[in-house]
Amino acid sequence: MILRVTALCVAVAMICSAIRVQRPEMATAISLAAGLMVLTLLYSELSQAPQWLEAFKGLMRSDGDLATSIVKGAGIAIVAELGGQLCADAGENALAGRVALASRVAMLGLCAPMLAELAERLCAALP
Repeated sequence: MILRVTALCVAVAMICSAIRVQRPEMATAISLAAGLMVLTLLYSELSQAPQWLEAFKGLMRSDGDLATSIVKGAGIAIVAELGGQLCADAGENALAGRVALASRVAMLGLCAPMLAELAERLCAALP
């Protein structure tokens, strides 16, 4: 499957490079359409995500909150990467940077309770 995705992306990149000189808006549309096609190709892998998540939660039985935070963090990373790349493909690098910043802030907010608990445990362990 990775070969299909790579071949599709390389072919579309070459087509977009050739078209961009005369029709930049068409190249952007083709690039975005190719991104949607890649997501379609990834659907079979993504459809197995609920089973993976349940298996992961089973491994993290002792701390469900930690498992939930890890899954949320992975989701934030995936959505932010996709959004940032779509913005960059559309030529909006500043917006791509804002997506990356927002994802970092969201990750920090997600980790803050864990960091506070870790600090509490460290302070309690000190004499």
